[in-house]
Amino acid sequence: MTRKRVATTHRAWLFILLTQATLVALAFARLHLVRQSVQGADECFSCQASTLIQHESGLWVLVWLLLTLASTQIRAIRILFISVLWSLILVLLADIFTLQQFGLRLYLADVLKFGQQPQFFVDYMHELLGWLWIPLLFTVIIALPWFTSVLTRRLLVSWQARTGLLLMAGLSLLLYSLPDRTSHPLPWTYLNLLEANWPGGVNREFSPQYLEELISHPPPSLTKKICTTGQDIGGDVIIVAVESLSAYHSELLLPGPMNVVPLLDAAARQNSWWDRFYANGFTTDHGLIALLTGQLPVPAVNRYSSIQVFEGYEGNATSLPKRLGEDGYFSAFLTSGDLDFLGKGDWLKTLGFDHIEGSEQSDYTGAERFGFGAVSDDLLFQRTINWLKNERPGSRPVVAFVETVTTHPPFIDPVSGQASEAAAFRFTDRALADFVADLEDLDYFRNGLLMITSDQRSLTPISPEETAAFGAAAGARLPLVVMGGQHSLTGAQSTPAQMTDLPYSLDHYLTAQACHRPGQGNLFTGQAPDCIYQADGNQRNVIYAFCGMNTAKIKMDGDKTRVIEGVLPDAQRRIRELNYLRAQLGVKEANLRILL
Repeated sequence: MTRKRVATTHRAWLFILLTQATLVALAFARLHLVRQSVQGADECFSCQASTLIQHESGLWVLVWLLLTLASTQIRAIRILFISVLWSLILVLLADIFTLQQFGLRLYLADVLKFGQQPQFFVDYMHELLGWLWIPLLFTVIIALPWFTSVLTRRLLVSWQARTGLLLMAGLSLLLYSLPDRTSHPLPWTYLNLLEANWPGGVNREFSPQYLEELISHPPPSLTKKICTTGQDIGGDVIIVAVESLSAYHSELLLPGPMNVVPLLDAAARQNSWWDRFYANGFTTDHGLIALLTGQLPVPAVNRYSSIQVFEGYEGNATSLPKRLGEDGYFSAFLTSGDLDFLGKGDWLKTLGFDHIEGSEQSDYTGAERFGFGAVSDDLLFQRTINWLKNERPGSRPVVAFVETVTTHPPFIDPVSGQASEAAAFRFTDRALADFVADLEDLDYFRNGLLMITSDQRSLTPISPEETAAFGAAAGARLPLVVMGGQHSLTGAQSTPAQMTDLPYSLDHYLTAQACHRPGQGNLFTGQAPDCIYQADGNQRNVIYAFCGMNTAKIKMDGDKTRVIEGVLPDAQRRIRELNYLRAQLGVKEANLRILL
């Protein structure tokens, strides 16, 4: 009997040690993925590893306590706590998967946001792994928890085993309680998942006194309207937003091993291209808000805990369709994606688009579908040509916004059906070149303008080459190519520009009069914006500011919003402007908290 008890105790400790080894392995897997992005890599590997392990040990405390609570002969209680334990492990695995796929931590707000469309997850996993993801998910959700429950009942119900579990919990708590390197500039790289999702300054409301003073005395730079004579060139405009197109995809912007859009690069060399064009956010909705409304996609209070991603950015007089609509332009939005996703279709209607179409378009009947129910980009471009030839109003100039989908992660190549970032972008590069050729056949460029850019920098790890070339702006730099029209710009344009410049720039270029805010940039006159802002993806309470030669990191924290790194010229005024923009959006309903 004693020998059997000793053997059981040995097996219990073997289980405990294997569990601890698994937890350490998960932590090092995350460390490896974090360090793939050069912005997440610390020069001191041991320092970064020890800091990450220390923070991860806070979750280990939960693991050991859950196992302790599950170490009972009462089946219902054991199943309950084993289920909670594996839910935690599943979330940790999802965090690692999200880092590997998108270069971002797993934020529960994003789970809520994309959870509105479960078909997106199903389609994504099917494109990435085929049907293999179903048995894998079954293994994690059913098989492994059942196996853990059996082992717990057999090995962990003795007082010796429970003592070992509590000892591990105590050691983990001690490790977590040690002082850490709190001065590390990128907390997202080492915070555990619970810490990363803990409500931060971005959700801190402004005090009633500050809010009242802010709203009653708005910054003049945001409320003053300057109206000037435009160039009045007229003609059609097509804006193509290529999903995830980034500077590192272009040999022209970043010479290196990628070079997957050679045809676009060749077209850029023959026309006009910007080498300092910036995204204002890190998601597609951010990009659409900036490009179509001219507004900074700064997060409202609770924005990242809400499913209402477009709320507060509904159309006003500054949206691109309404600006140009006043001068007789017919506006169209064409995409091959699902317009119901995140309520995009309804939001586009508020902007004043005269025509909106998505994946439901009859021209796509019978075509193979990919992520978001989208057809491949070549069919989207063919559809756009068909619309221009046969359906556009002949008596009115047109502004058309075309949003592609093929190059969205997991980068499925429509030809091979395989996940390959390079192949997906080469496919779209060829489709885009064919689109340009079709426009030439229509004699479109005689007076028509084509602008090709992106919706966001790709959600992939930032490379050392990007950081060396672009510094803190590596996560914001995008291609912008302008073809046709009657502007005087040729070759490389080195004037800094950002997405929010687009509506005013086109209004000024196309029409007789255009209005703008002080400090706003104009793509076609070479006027740079005073400051360029970008909301950060991994540090959700941070906004980067690029003002001339200065770069600053701004922490959103209610009344205490402040610069935490770098230099921000006229900082007090600019922070007040950002606070005013956020205050104007109101406080969003925290759907995530309600769900939890």
